Amino acid sequence: MSDTRRKGIAYLKRKLQYEPTDLVSTSRFFPSENSWTGKETWWFNLPIKKIRANTKSHYYLLGAQNEKKSSFIIVKVPNKFLIDHMKKFETRYNNMVILHLAAYHRNWLVDERGKGRVDFARFELK
Repeated sequence: MSDTRRKGIAYLKRKLQYEPTDLVSTSRFFPSENSWTGKETWWFNLPIKKIRANTKSHYYLLGAQNEKKSSFIIVKVPNKFLIDHMKKFETRYNNMVILHLAAYHRNWLVDERGKGRVDFARFELK
């Protein structure tokens, strides 16, 4: 388990105050110079098989907010939403939904990789 994943899951457990049974994906913070989009981002790879096998569940997307990975943004996305918007996401590689969620204010939590520019901000847990 990567350091980002370990710290992200521990952070999620503290925030929720229980052990989540839903799917979880984590991402370190990518500054613009290290990002595929050329902008600050979080990068998530979500296996399509897991999404389809858990249609009534959610996917927690945890993005590290700093290099120390001491805090994370938490986005709780219904898998049904991912299925309904599948054609708008980048899915060409390894049967994965590939998301590059914007980590800057103007486009906060919009997927900048897929052609649909899907907005995930409404699913952020604060």
